Amino acid sequence: MNSYDSFRQIWQAIQKGQNFFVAGHLNPDGDSLGCTLAMCSLLERLGKTAYAYASPAIGTDLLFLPGLEKIHVNELPPRPRFDTVILLECSDRKRGGDLESVLQNARTLVNIDHHLVSDAYGDVNHIDSTASSTAEIIFQLFEANEDNLLPTPEEATCLYTGLVTDTGRFLHTNTTAEALRVASALVALGADVNKINQVIYFTKSYTELKLLGRALEKMQLRFQNKYSEIVLTLADFEPLNAVPSQTQGIVSQPTMIPGVEVSALIKEEPDKVSVNLRSRNKIDVSSIAQHFGGGGHARAAGFKITGKSVQAVTDELAAVVEEIISHAH
Repeated sequence: MNSYDSFRQIWQAIQKGQNFFVAGHLNPDGDSLGCTLAMCSLLERLGKTAYAYASPAIGTDLLFLPGLEKIHVNELPPRPRFDTVILLECSDRKRGGDLESVLQNARTLVNIDHHLVSDAYGDVNHIDSTASSTAEIIFQLFEANEDNLLPTPEEATCLYTGLVTDTGRFLHTNTTAEALRVASALVALGADVNKINQVIYFTKSYTELKLLGRALEKMQLRFQNKYSEIVLTLADFEPLNAVPSQTQGIVSQPTMIPGVEVSALIKEEPDKVSVNLRSRNKIDVSSIAQHFGGGGHARAAGFKITGKSVQAVTDELAAVVEEIISHAH
C-alpha cells in the first residue's frame, strides 16, 4: 500500500469514528507525546471526542507542550469502548503499555509509525521508515486531507517538538530534505521554536547537571576506543536524589569523541536494567537492541531487561557490541 492509500484510509477512519483513543509509546518522548497532542487537537477540531493517554510518566522537559492538561497519565477509562484507536510510534501493539482492554473493544485500530522494524498490527497501517519522525508523517497526513486543514500554531509546536527531538536538532542522519521542508512549514504555521529550544535544550536542573558529571566521570572506552560504556547504578542516583529519567542526552555525549562508534548508557533501576544506545556512523544500534528484545533506529535505540543484574547486562552487551564492531572492520 502506498502513502496516498494509507493516508486516505486514515482519513476515512477519522471521518467514520466519533470516539477516539490516542496514545504513543511507553515513556513518551517528544515525538510520541507531541503527535498524541496534535492528533487529539485535530480530532477535537473536527467535532470528535479524543481520549489522550500516556504511561507511565511524562518528562519534565515536555510539560510546556500545549494541550498537555488533556493527557490521562496512567489512567485508562473504566469502560474502554472506542470507535477508533490510534497508536503513534508504537512498533508493536504492546509498545503503548497494557492497552488490551482498549484494543479489544475498538472497531478500528490505526497504526502510524516510522521505525525500521515495525509490525503491521493495525486495521490501517502507515509505516514509513524513511520518515525522520512520526511528526513528519502526521504533517503529511494533514497535507493529504481534502479540506485544506492545516495545523494550528499549538499543533505545529507539538509536531515541531517531535521532529526536532527525533532528529537531534537536525544533527542525526535522519535529517532529510523532507524533514527540513516539514520543519520550515511548521515554523511558518506558528511553531514556537524559541520556547522549544529554551525548554528542551537550554534548561537543566542542578541535579541533572550533577548526574551528567557523574556519568562522564564513569565513562569507559573499550575495544580500541570504539565503544563508550557508561554504567549508572542505584548508588549513583541516590546521593543526588536523581531518577533514571533525568539522564536525557547523556548517552549522546561520548559520540563526540573521535573514533567512538557506539555509545551505551546502562542504568540500574529498582525493577529492571535499561539501556540506551547511540551510533555515530557505521553501526546500526537497532540490531543490537533487537538482540535483547528492544528496538529503535539505526543511530538511536534501546532495550530493557528484568531479572538480571546490571553487571550481567553490561557484560552481555559488551560481548555483542564487540562482535558487531569487529565485523564492521
